[in-house]
Amino acid sequence: MIIIGYQGIGKSSSISSDNKFIDLESGNFWFNGEDGNLTRHNNWYIPYCNIAEHLSQQGYTVFVSSHKEVRNQLKKSKELVVACYPDISLKNQWIKRLRERYEKTGLEKDWKAFVNADERFEENIKEIEEDCRFKIKIDSMNYSLSSLIYKFMYFHKRGETER
Repeated sequence: MIIIGYQGIGKSSSISSDNKFIDLESGNFWFNGEDGNLTRHNNWYIPYCNIAEHLSQQGYTVFVSSHKEVRNQLKKSKELVVACYPDISLKNQWIKRLRERYEKTGLEKDWKAFVNADERFEENIKEIEEDCRFKIKIDSMNYSLSSLIYKFMYFHKRGETER
């Protein structure tokens, strides 16, 4: 299974509690261009998604980024692809969570996540909802990501996709 995870859902944290989870970090697809600046190849998402599919085929639950290119590429996948994201009602709490994460880590990737959510949260969530067939919606700030995933898997196997 591949999980398109919105920023801050706990992708990185979850891998420490379950050895069947892999967080496929999209930040690894940057390189130094000829001008010395960090850049990405125009089609960076293709090998990224290929890796996710390969790992999923081996039985792993693979967390991937929620970039538009990734969502579009994974629409073609034969693997089960599920979006996991916060309910739009959590906007202010979610942005606060991302800001606090950045203040704690000081990492550029956490800064980018905070700024993106601060500027585009509602737009991001609506796009993810429209782009993905299967969904795990987080409706509370107090949740266990692995529990939500296993609950989804249970109902999905029974043919019940809305829970």
